[in-house]
Amino acid sequence: MKLIKIVMALLIVTLVINANETLKHPFLWSIEKEGEATSYLFGTMHIPDPDLSQLPLSVKRSIDACDVIRTEIDMSLMNQLEASQLMLRSDKKSLKQILSQKLYTRTENYLKSLHPALNLKPFNQMKIWALSITLSLLENQLKYPDTTIIDNEVFTYAKNQNKDVGGVETIRQQIGYFDEFTLDEQILLLESTLDFLEQEKNYTQTMKKLYVEGNGEKLIAFTNQQFGQDKYKKVEEKFMQVLLYNRNKSMVQSMVTLLKTDTKRGYFFAFGVMHFLDKKSIVEELTNHGYTVKRIK
Repeated sequence: MKLIKIVMALLIVTLVINANETLKHPFLWSIEKEGEATSYLFGTMHIPDPDLSQLPLSVKRSIDACDVIRTEIDMSLMNQLEASQLMLRSDKKSLKQILSQKLYTRTENYLKSLHPALNLKPFNQMKIWALSITLSLLENQLKYPDTTIIDNEVFTYAKNQNKDVGGVETIRQQIGYFDEFTLDEQILLLESTLDFLEQEKNYTQTMKKLYVEGNGEKLIAFTNQQFGQDKYKKVEEKFMQVLLYNRNKSMVQSMVTLLKTDTKRGYFFAFGVMHFLDKKSIVEELTNHGYTVKRIK
């Protein structure tokens, strides 16, 4: 289902440092404008997997050539702890009080399919949208408990090189986009997530394969496959508008402000790859601002 595929491309997790050339065709673009230093875009995949958590040499060299490195948010530990707090509800209700008995049982059954000891108690105070995200990542997190995503490796590598590191969004801004969904909409997102996870057993491996190949057209085609039931249509359209298109515009405004701050400095931006693909992308938005954006092969 398209929704959960996009979710998987937008999520925030942390990472460890390694180095190899698993990603031989990284989603890497140059940003150029007359009179300005060359800057770069790097599309990441937010799936915890050892093969997807290591920086290719071309990406390292691009970071080395730049002065300022920005991920979606500041990936520091304190910021991640704040994010975990912002994903909790304040209503003091249990999930049993919020979800229907059928949906509660269905969610627990999915957890038990991953491991017999799992249940919903540890997730009881989680916002429903955060629960959906957690479910979508949980299988890989159980499989690779010490591995997270590549965004944090970008952040950590750059920090170790004494670069100016940070995010283009605050954690409150990013969480705020998810909080725009009503409780009823969040419940629909949970149902949609479960529909997908129960039906698409090889989703993660397919996404990984396409990302490693570096084939943007195939990745777009895979994420744009026809999905689900009519009851999800409105919430999925809102999801795309709020969490992709609106964010792309906002992120580009922050990027352009940075790029104009000191045109002699190089900037490196690492965001979820879907922000750079298809219509209304960051690549398209930057082009509209007069920049030449080219994929580096």
